[in-house]
Amino acid sequence: MEVIAPSSTTASDRAVVAPATAPRARARRAADAVLVALFLVGLCAPLIGVQIGKHSWDIASRADKRKSPAPLLLQLDEAHVISNRDKLKAVAKFPGDFKYYLSDHFGFRNMLIRLHGTLMVNALGVTSNPAVVLGKDGWLFLANEGSLDDYRHTDPMTPQQLEAWRRMLEPRQRWCAGHGIPYLVVFAPSKHTIYPEEMPDTITRVPGPSRLEQLTQYLKDKHSPVQVVDLTAPLMAAKREGVRLYQKTDTHWNDRGAWVGYQALMGAVRKQVPGARVLSADEFEPVTRIRPGMDLAGLLGLNDQFREESLDLKPRIPLRLPYVEQDVIEPFTVDASALGQPGAVVFRDSFFTQVLPWLAESFGRGAYFWQYGFNPSIIESEHPAIVIQEFAERKLALPVSEMEKDRLNVQLVSGKWELIPMK
Repeated sequence: MEVIAPSSTTASDRAVVAPATAPRARARRAADAVLVALFLVGLCAPLIGVQIGKHSWDIASRADKRKSPAPLLLQLDEAHVISNRDKLKAVAKFPGDFKYYLSDHFGFRNMLIRLHGTLMVNALGVTSNPAVVLGKDGWLFLANEGSLDDYRHTDPMTPQQLEAWRRMLEPRQRWCAGHGIPYLVVFAPSKHTIYPEEMPDTITRVPGPSRLEQLTQYLKDKHSPVQVVDLTAPLMAAKREGVRLYQKTDTHWNDRGAWVGYQALMGAVRKQVPGARVLSADEFEPVTRIRPGMDLAGLLGLNDQFREESLDLKPRIPLRLPYVEQDVIEPFTVDASALGQPGAVVFRDSFFTQVLPWLAESFGRGAYFWQYGFNPSIIESEHPAIVIQEFAERKLALPVSEMEKDRLNVQLVSGKWELIPMK
């Protein structure tokens, strides 16, 4: 066997190798230094952004409207005098307060959320927020609050849940009937109920009724006196005429869908209160407005990437309640009782925001409250001709106990309902 000994390196060989490796070593050290510097910049950038934000650069996300206040320690100055005991409390609470504050206000938050959302939607075909489902042709759908389970029919209401809803609604109906007031319950269908074909094919469904179908059938089977106005059928009929009824980037219907719901509701109202006025389509002009993506696009930080072709109805008549912001929860009081029209009390949620201006024309004096509870003292004060209670369909996934709470504490001041300030 022939053994080959390793060759030795001479001094002249080392002289040749050293000049070749030295530049590469220096380049590696420089690259490492740049990487460390970039890493440190990445760590410090959010804190730097917070300081920039103090100079009128809004870095807090407008999309999800999170506005955690700054920790008390960061607000202390010569003009902010507090006791030593309160200072100690501020110190103890600082880590937790600062965590929430920084998560909502760190620098470049919007940019990073937008970049993440864009990559997820365009590269992977999914959304960056589990509360939003990316549908077909630019449609977005809500996935939380039990909406996805309801679409798939995988979490139907139990007999106990159905009975709990009956036991909640029937006492309300009986109370109103005892005071000679009709009581109507209205459910505003979820977007996936009207447009299931726009949901992604990857989300499968199992046979069976929706929660709303379960409840309406259960009340019928129990011969319940509660009158439910289910808007699903009229909306499906209007859909077949080719008009889009829901916003593509929002959880809610557009004006065209809200109008269908208003007309169906007023048809039921007129059977109970013939004197209520029903607006006609001639009193509105259909218009189309291009606007930034709405609430579901905002949850992705992509209001500017998604565009909404909003199908609106522009009034040709002056309205008593011209416009209502979507997120305003304060009560509205419209008093046109001098015109001799019947009055109404309406308990509602966000789906009826677009309907409120039209209801204000249909009734004389109207009191409108964003809440699911039932407040007899309000009704006794108003003496309405009818009480209307509206729920978004997805609220059927919530415990009945949530529906029994008064969301708002209100008081009547000079003929108008106002929120009671928190102490």
